[in-house]
Amino acid sequence: MKIGYNLLIGLMLLTLACKQNSSEDKTENTKEPNIINFDDKLAFADFSKLNLDEKCVNLLDPRNTSKTERERVIKSWSNFHKKINKFMKEEGFSWEVPDSTISIYNRIYFDKNGTVNYYVFNINNPSISELKKAEFKNVLSKFSKEVHIELQRAGQFAQCGKTKYLNY
Repeated sequence: MKIGYNLLIGLMLLTLACKQNSSEDKTENTKEPNIINFDDKLAFADFSKLNLDEKCVNLLDPRNTSKTERERVIKSWSNFHKKINKFMKEEGFSWEVPDSTISIYNRIYFDKNGTVNYYVFNINNPSISELKKAEFKNVLSKFSKEVHIELQRAGQFAQCGKTKYLNY
């Protein structure tokens, strides 16, 4: 009888633990990416306090990526930006300026599975309006919920760089 009672209590605790882990997994998977425009000084100041550059491994740092893996990293970074460009086109996003390309500086921070945690951007074309920057931020937010970089690491990682997107 005592063994049966202990077994019943053990199963109940195990069931509760599984339910708790299941809801924690759902919370992590549905986490909203943080999209920050460099022009938003308040949001950028709050972001800077996180010191993510100290916590996230830079993808192309030779101390963190072997020579043989470097090509795969570059390819995944390039594919990630091609997906953004394609996504913008599919969403019908238009910059509404005559520039043939849009130059953007990016700082993107990923979780260990390649999901975007933070996407910080600065649009370099002076012809882009504040309204278009806000629309671009919304497109990035939607994109970042759906698309991952094709890399995984033991912990969080980051990459920054300048990108040129075609202006359709």
